[in-house]
Amino acid sequence: MPDNELLYGLIGLGTAAVVLVLGYNALQERKHRRAAERAFRSEHRDVLLEGDATPETEQAPPPAAERREPAASRVPPAAPIGRAAEPELPAEAQAVDCVIRIEAPAGLIGGQIVTAAGGPLAQLNRPIRWYGFGEDSFRWQALEPQDPASYTRVAVAMQVADRRGPISAHELEIFVSAIQRVCDQFMAVPRIAERDEILALAQNVDQFCAAVDIQIALSVVANEQAFPGTKLRGLAQAAGLVLERDGCFHARDEQGETLFVLANRDPALFSNDALREMVSTGVTLSLDVPRVAAGGQVFDRMVTFARQLSNALHGTVVDDNRRPLSDASIGLIRNQVTQFQEQMQRQGIPAGSELAQRLFV
Repeated sequence: MPDNELLYGLIGLGTAAVVLVLGYNALQERKHRRAAERAFRSEHRDVLLEGDATPETEQAPPPAAERREPAASRVPPAAPIGRAAEPELPAEAQAVDCVIRIEAPAGLIGGQIVTAAGGPLAQLNRPIRWYGFGEDSFRWQALEPQDPASYTRVAVAMQVADRRGPISAHELEIFVSAIQRVCDQFMAVPRIAERDEILALAQNVDQFCAAVDIQIALSVVANEQAFPGTKLRGLAQAAGLVLERDGCFHARDEQGETLFVLANRDPALFSNDALREMVSTGVTLSLDVPRVAAGGQVFDRMVTFARQLSNALHGTVVDDNRRPLSDASIGLIRNQVTQFQEQMQRQGIPAGSELAQRLFV
């Protein structure tokens, strides 16, 4: 009889330990999601990039003190008893993703669950990433369909917003239902955040993106004679631009990311064959502010190239309304590019970073 009492006591203690660990992990996840929502809350108006705007009328960005950065590299302390709590997911997953954590006490093959969920998730046109928690490395690692390792803890993350807007309640329902079904198939247990919290996060991320989603464009238009295509190509290539499949010349950085683009103002796209015979009444140079690091320097390079084209082709640098751009107007635009990128930096999403590339695609 004493042996039975001891056995029942150990079972009770083990059950309590599991409940405490799961409760601790759920509390940690809720805390970081609420911090991400506060970080992305936007309450300021948009600033218009107009050449005749004055610095005094521009609204200052929100104070940096409101931002609380998630410590993605910090390993949290162990849970009070039993199994240690896993470290946080990558900061971007906490900030811009709806994350479902999956517990599989018996273990499951990472590649199998990714493959099994592929069909149900195919109807969602949103970026989805999988992570498996390595017990030996004590860190989350990206999962691929070919991953042969077994995991007891898995996480799946769906990005909640991009340039198309925030996820809808219907998309969230599809995501949650698909993961629930695949968990049932593998006898795993999903931990799902509250629906209203996820939708609020999606709205906050979308509002932030809309506030800084700026493209700067200026044009060089012909004064009297149209620009010969062969001369345009020679000037672009001399400045390091490359003609690509989209019919535009791209200036790229060392990592291959586009800095700015040179396009034809006329309907025809540029191509090697067409440039031999074509003429153009003007070209447009454009800069995608959120996707470019050091935007002020890139803008300077783009303006310098525009002026080179203007001088060589006897054209005029103008804005979208074909008004000549003065040095003062160009300076104001440059300052606004810098301000927008500083705002992104304060929000923990540096312009041109991997996370910015994800959001502004």
